[in-house]
Amino acid sequence: MKKWEEFIFEFYEMISNEERLVYQSIIEALVELDYTPMRKRTKGFILSFNNLAHNRVLARFGVREGGGKAFFGLRFSSCNNYSDKFAGVIRDRILSSNNRLAKCGECGYCKGDKFVYTYTFPNGESKDACGAFVLEIPDVTLSDVNEIKKLINEQHEYFMKNALYVPK
Repeated sequence: MKKWEEFIFEFYEMISNEERLVYQSIIEALVELDYTPMRKRTKGFILSFNNLAHNRVLARFGVREGGGKAFFGLRFSSCNNYSDKFAGVIRDRILSSNNRLAKCGECGYCKGDKFVYTYTFPNGESKDACGAFVLEIPDVTLSDVNEIKKLINEQHEYFMKNALYVPK
């Protein structure tokens, strides 16, 4: 068994059977696209799924220190069509952290193409948040899984087409 497979099984042991039903097919979809989990050294247990072809993290799963419910984060900044649930995640990010509003070109992450999350408020004002980050998706259920897989595939395709990792 590979080390990353051990990480996945360790995660499964930490979560409920109901959570496993939700997260297992998402993890399988990531693995099929050659994303492998790296365990993040932090309090709690966090797996970041990265693909060496472009060296970008697409998803995170974890359990915070002290146990409790699992959490899931997804990068979907290249995606345009998603439900209100995902639009709300972007809105909440924009409202909670003005320091992470997109100031494209300043951080060097995008290297030309913009990786931004965009939200249009009811008054018509549109704001962008930096797309270099995975956004935590609250209360993931089985009914979200198909949309999550669609977003994973879209973001992966974008990364493979536009953000290929070139070793220095």
